[in-house]
Amino acid sequence: MNGPNTNAVDYKAAGYCLFREVLDPEEVLRLNAELDSLVRNMPDTMVIYKDGKNEEVPARPEYLTEPHASNNAWLELCRHPRILDAVEAVLGPDLILIMSHVISKRPGDGLPVAWHQDNTYWHSVQGTDVGTVWLALDDADLANGCMQVIPSTHEGYPEMDKVSTGENDLLGLTVEVTPDMVAAAIPLEMRAGSLSIHDSYVLHGSEPNTSNRRRAAYTMRYANARTVTVNTEEHWVPVYLVRGEGGGSDSDYVDLRPGRPLPGCAI
Repeated sequence: MNGPNTNAVDYKAAGYCLFREVLDPEEVLRLNAELDSLVRNMPDTMVIYKDGKNEEVPARPEYLTEPHASNNAWLELCRHPRILDAVEAVLGPDLILIMSHVISKRPGDGLPVAWHQDNTYWHSVQGTDVGTVWLALDDADLANGCMQVIPSTHEGYPEMDKVSTGENDLLGLTVEVTPDMVAAAIPLEMRAGSLSIHDSYVLHGSEPNTSNRRRAAYTMRYANARTVTVNTEEHWVPVYLVRGEGGGSDSDYVDLRPGRPLPGCAI
């Protein structure tokens, strides 16, 4: 098994790239305090999109969706210059933020995430220059369920058919993969404050957290503002222009570029 790709130049071919120690320890500590607050204030139940439909489920810290829409600490993070530098290296200088999600796996209880492609869940997004930042809030390794990717499975941008997992996992859906594909998977083990970026079509997933340590991550979904459009009437949270210039529909985007004031919470 080869090591993970850490060269942004190879992102297009591999479908992912690992950037080590992007945030410093003090920044990670502040984010973990924000995460602790999110978990303390979880409702009893949540409505999530699972197994192809909206479903009300008992609240779990894997389902903390769109915190940037209700908390400016997370929104400010989404325009962090070092994070955006990494995103620009693989997606270009004109960037929009389309959504975010905290996935916190409890020790010994954290749910697995079956093999999947991100883009098949985003019906309001049109275009292929879309990437997910996976920011480690804890040290992540195989024991506590780090993310794994199957390199180059985004080539040709195939939309793979989803099937039910029939298991208790985060999505309830998966795609059919061969043993050879699974054998090629790369675990993205990293220290807290590091991040990976993966293409919205590349296959990825994670195992359950069987360790005695938490495994938390914050995912931020960015797109090239010139080549990707978002139907803002269908999209459930605002779309933010975070760097560079917008495309033809940039009037529909909230301007969150450096120096612009943070808007009021959207939800």
